[in-house]
Amino acid sequence: MRPPASKGRGFGGARGRGGGKGGRGFGKGRGGRGPEGPPDSVEPVGTLMHDCEGDLVCKLTHAKVPYFNASIYVDKNTRVGKVDEILGPINEVMFTVKPDAGVHASSFKAGDTFSIDPMKLLPMSRFTGGGGGGGGGRGRGKGGKGG
Repeated sequence: MRPPASKGRGFGGARGRGGGKGGRGFGKGRGGRGPEGPPDSVEPVGTLMHDCEGDLVCKLTHAKVPYFNASIYVDKNTRVGKVDEILGPINEVMFTVKPDAGVHASSFKAGDTFSIDPMKLLPMSRFTGGGGGGGGGRGRGKGGKGG
């Protein structure tokens, strides 16, 4: 008889749940995005309020909310940095921009306008929870080990 594959707690081996080599088809080819070029068009997304610890704090002027890590531009071809944080109440949203290397937050003045690729914006309804429902619940579980 063969000894058990387990060597105490937490080993688990490659049994059940799709573990081991083969797995579930993940792993290769992830994160293959290269640097993005400038977008075909940009829309004004916010104005600079002030700089803080090397970041730019901006007031959202667009009806939609920017994605995290979305590129922010001064004009169509000049990238400033990426969206780092989104903060504030729903009716007064602000966001911070982490400047790219070589871009200094102090080189901008309050009121400067920043733009974004329109494909990198989310509707406000995603955050307010209004409308659309959510597809309903999944029902009760069927029980697991021990019932």
